[in-house]
Amino acid sequence: MTRQKKTRSAGDNGPRFLPASDVRKARERKEESKKSAVGGKAGQRNSPLLSKHARDDSRQQAAKDPRHGSKKPIPLLITEPSEQEQLQHSMQPKAQIGKVKAVALSPEQELAVLEQDEKLQQLLERVEQNEVLTGKDAKYFNRMTERYEQLLEILGLAEAPSDDPLAEFERKDWKRDLLGDDEEQQ
Repeated sequence: MTRQKKTRSAGDNGPRFLPASDVRKARERKEESKKSAVGGKAGQRNSPLLSKHARDDSRQQAAKDPRHGSKKPIPLLITEPSEQEQLQHSMQPKAQIGKVKAVALSPEQELAVLEQDEKLQQLLERVEQNEVLTGKDAKYFNRMTERYEQLLEILGLAEAPSDDPLAEFERKDWKRDLLGDDEEQQ
């Protein structure tokens, strides 16, 4: 690339030179305008001498209280509550909201509820059709059938042990028999 000599001309796209009269006007000092006054003079807030204008304002505002906060008067003596306060008091809830406690049912009542349980009846039908239950259904079915058997034993309605060897095998606690009574002592 060849070297180009620098020139003082700005070129075709450069800034245009102003005429001398416009340059002089730009150099002249602009007249300074007086700042508008904001607020009063320094140290005049607590001054006992007030101007006539300030005195007129103070009469109109009737000695404004400089304290912040609520200006509501607080009664020092106990009086009868107003109608509005009585209305607000009567609108407040009278009952407390709490957790519902389960009502303890007798074994007979609980057995009747289990026998009427529609979900359990549907699950029993599915099991009788050799369908395998999974997830929440299986847990619910197992828990309810176990409670049903417990209630039958409590009420003395459980069937007498049959001669079914498989049922006896399932009822037997093999862990205790094999390990002995040592585990019970621990």
